[in-house]
Amino acid sequence: MQYKPNKEERYSSRKINGLDVIDLIKYWDLNFNEGNILKYLLRKKGDDISDMKKIADYANREAEHLQNDGTN
Repeated sequence: MQYKPNKEERYSSRKINGLDVIDLIKYWDLNFNEGNILKYLLRKKGDDISDMKKIADYANREAEHLQNDGTN
């Protein structure tokens, strides 16, 4: 039997070409920060200010990582 997680409605209701956010993160091979940015962008709206602050936090963390890593 295949495991089917109980996905919250706020994530599963917004799909792109039939892919939910977890599938998109895997498909695009996103890292943790990038995946969380996408997750909060695709969430069902309701707490927009909080979500935007989380997106900004993950974007800042990723920028810091890239800067410290020397890749950009």
